[in-house]
Formats: sequence, structure tokens, C-alpha cells
Amino acid sequence: MIALFGGSFNPVHNGHIEAAKLVLKQCKCKKLWFIPCYRHAFKPKLERFEHRAKMIELAIRNEKRFELCLIEKRLAEGSNKPNTTIETVLALKKAYPKERFFWVVGSNLLGELQKWHRFSKLVEEISFIIVPIKGFRVNRRILAKLNATVIDEQVDGISSSKIRDMIKSGVPPKRFLPQAVWHYIEENLLYTSDFARRVYALTRFVPKGRVTTYKDIAKALGISAYRAIGNALNKNCFSTVPCHRVVRSDGTIGGFSRGSSKKAELLRKEGLAIKGDKIVDFEQKRLSWKELILLKKQAIKS
Repeated sequence: MIALFGGSFNPVHNGHIEAAKLVLKQCKCKKLWFIPCYRHAFKPKLERFEHRAKMIELAIRNEKRFELCLIEKRLAEGSNKPNTTIETVLALKKAYPKERFFWVVGSNLLGELQKWHRFSKLVEEISFIIVPIKGFRVNRRILAKLNATVIDEQVDGISSSKIRDMIKSGVPPKRFLPQAVWHYIEENLLYTSDFARRVYALTRFVPKGRVTTYKDIAKALGISAYRAIGNALNKNCFSTVPCHRVVRSDGTIGGFSRGSSKKAELLRKEGLAIKGDKIVDFEQKRLSWKELILLKKQAIKS
């Protein structure tokens, strides 16, 4: 018996992993397959499939009974239609006729099950495993229509949308994510706006012992709205983005989400001298917009 855990996993988080472990603990399934959707019927804006699949791979790499199943990518190739659970179930049953499958659903999704494509057919084709999520009661009326097993423990109600909102607001959601997943999100600057991602990527080119300015980053990006650069950096929650190395055009260190004194402390640790609130030998330490563009071009070539 194999449990199928489908979803957008945008991103996969500790709640998903906890739910999967409970399923294997309480049910007689030999394995659980994570099945990220390629296209979602109700969530059109998803992070790239490759990123979401890689994060699942990282989250489950130490769990021998967990596997990543890419069937929904294969089913979606050559089509513009969203994935449907019934299509996935029928394809897996055809590919593995000797296996018995169960579909894992959190109690937070029970209310929308009947909206799923060909729901009646789905109920005929597969049994369900319901994982109770804190804050979402198990709807007995819906449950009566399913051939379902209900897990007798609850899982914390962690929300992928909350995680994405935290990142956009500048709050690191590390406690909700497997460590490897958070590192991957940081490295790839996921779940930020396109503009913020461009700003963060350029800021990464500023090495220790050097600084650049808000205006230099704006010029390197081909825009004049340098205040927007400051706003984006103020909401940076990635440790891989050294936003403390971005200062004002007159050499004063400027603002910082963790306070100006902390910004000065970080710059001093990297070998910069600060007198008052201004970088000593600022012009020698400054990385110009032309240098930023050159470093970006070199990085692309390499």
C-alpha cells in the first residue's frame, strides 16, 4: 500500500513532513509519495515546478520511506490544462496495477473536496487518509461520502501562504521549514517580487570591505527610483543578501532594518572605518554602478 500526498507544496514545510510521518506511523502503507502539481486548478501563480520539486527532494532526503513522484509534470507536458487528482490516480493505477493507493488530505481541504474534478469518480477509484489540522475540524458530512481513514493525531496548522507572506514582509520563516528548504529558498531568492529579486541579486555582488549606494543599484538596474531600492532592502530576510553594504550617496550609512548601530557594527567587522555615521575613504570603498554591471556580466559568463 502506498500513500499519495499531492499538493502545490509552495513551499513544502514542517507541517507537510509531520503529516506524512503520521500517515506512515498509523497506516499500513509501506511508502508515501509526495506529488507536486505542475499546474493547480485553484492556484494559478505557483513558484516554478523545478524549485518546488527540489525543495521536496531536500526535505525528504533522510526519510527512506518518502519518495518524490513527478507524474503530474509528465501528465501536464504538452497541455495547458491544470492537473486533476482523478487523472493522476488513474494514471498511477494503470502504471502500477498491483499496488493499492490512498490519497492523503488535510482536514483544511475537506470543504473543497467536492469541487475537485470528477469527485464522484475519484471516490470510487481511491480511498482517502484524512490528517486533522489544528484549527480545521473534520467535517463529518463530507467524511460520510468518503471511504476514509482518519489519523487520530493533529498536525500544526502551518500555511504555505503565510510563509510566502512572511518572506515578502521581511520576516524569516525558518521555524516553519526544514533547514535545507530554507537554505534553498535563500540561495534562490524565492517568494519575493521580481523587483526585489533583482535588487537582492545585485546586492550580492558587493564583497566584504566594500559598499555601494542605493543610487548605484538603481542605475545598474536601469531605473531612477532609488528610494524603491531602500524599501526592498528594508524587507530583506535573506542572510545571503548583504544589505548592510548599501549606503547613501554621501557616504553616510543610512537606515537598516536591524538599526543603524547594528549596520555600523557589521561594516566595521568587515574592515570599514566609520567616523560618526559616515564611511571613511568612501569613494575608494564604493562599488560604482558600472562595476556592479561588470560583476553581473562576469557572473553570467561563468
